[in-house]
Amino acid sequence: MILDDNPRLKHYRAKRMGGVDPVVGWLVCIAGPERGRDYRLHTERNFIGRDPTMDVAITGDPTISREPQAVISYNPKRHTYRLAPGDSRGLAYLNDEEVIAPVELAPYDQIELGETKLLFVPLCGEWFVWPAAETPSDAPKS
Repeated sequence: MILDDNPRLKHYRAKRMGGVDPVVGWLVCIAGPERGRDYRLHTERNFIGRDPTMDVAITGDPTISREPQAVISYNPKRHTYRLAPGDSRGLAYLNDEEVIAPVELAPYDQIELGETKLLFVPLCGEWFVWPAAETPSDAPKS
């Protein structure tokens, strides 16, 4: 089974940083039922929906689909973020424009799903990236 094909499974990439899947950015709810709440984004794909098993679970907005309504990905090789539509009937909007194909995100872009508006706040990028975890072959020899 490929983990990315199953949005009900959380990321299992924690081995990269000694058991921690580090945060690479946040979504902050600026309007809607969960106004003021923040959601952590992690490396690679982050599924967004109402189901509690989503990476970004917006459970308080009944107008958001339980299925993935959108996906935010962080590319650790290029240090870029993208927003893509999900598999549900619900639409996602980026800065008031409908998202019909993957589009690059910029700091402080606004994403709208249902009655919820989210502000995108990146951590990793031009000014900061998490260092790669040392593997046994990378470790200094004594």
